[in-house]
Amino acid sequence: MAFKALKPFFGGQRLADISPFLIEKFKRSRKELGRSEVTINRELAFLKNLFTMAMKWGKASENPMKQVRLFREDNGRTRFLTEEEEAHLLACCGPYLRPIVITALHTGFRKSELLSLRWADVDFRRQTITVRAAYAKNGEARSVPMTAVLTDTLKAIRINAAPTAPVFRTREGRPYRHISTAFGTAMRRAGITDFTFHDLRHTFASRLVMGGVDLTTVKELMGHKHITMTLRYAHLAPGHKRSAIAVLDRLADKVPSIFTTGGGEAPHRPLQALAK
Repeated sequence: MAFKALKPFFGGQRLADISPFLIEKFKRSRKELGRSEVTINRELAFLKNLFTMAMKWGKASENPMKQVRLFREDNGRTRFLTEEEEAHLLACCGPYLRPIVITALHTGFRKSELLSLRWADVDFRRQTITVRAAYAKNGEARSVPMTAVLTDTLKAIRINAAPTAPVFRTREGRPYRHISTAFGTAMRRAGITDFTFHDLRHTFASRLVMGGVDLTTVKELMGHKHITMTLRYAHLAPGHKRSAIAVLDRLADKVPSIFTTGGGEAPHRPLQALAK
């Protein structure tokens, strides 16, 4: 949570004392702690919003965040788990985190979408799981067919749950709100680096594309608003470049080459022919 990250550094400071220089020191301290640039950007965005509201309420005269540059984010990131990494990660997940990770890997749902799931969203008869429009990032509900692994996983944790009950609950039976700490612990135990919870979503999409699923279908399953978001996975398609170039070979069989004679003679050497 952004507030928890900001409080130790800025706690006790007057709003007027929080300067762009102090915010830059916060950025550096978070970076030294190993926090990702994406995470730091979200924390800074929270701070910026706090100052915006403070100005609206007459508690601050200016927003120092206007002079602070956010980190440039790599929106093309496609880090995904190998099968070996997945096995290690699942082995290191506790009994309450493991079903969440499996669901992420088999649906591509975002973290917020996963934690919003209710048992009414899981249809075992039709073998589908649905993110309601209110919780989907693009504002549109979407359903994903459930794999056998996902079906077994969810059936195992459903114990007389009401349709309105959350799918994923803590040991105390409360709905999950944050899983970053538990996931981070599992990652360290598994010895996996440079991997975030959101990369489970990338893993889902990457495996589909590498398995030969067309990008349009992947787009629908991922809930992307535009195909440009899905194109980041295009390079993972098996032999996609070779297949494209093969089109030229097929055309060559139908259209006489400019480097062959009409009588079917052996092709001339292009450079020699042009030099004459």
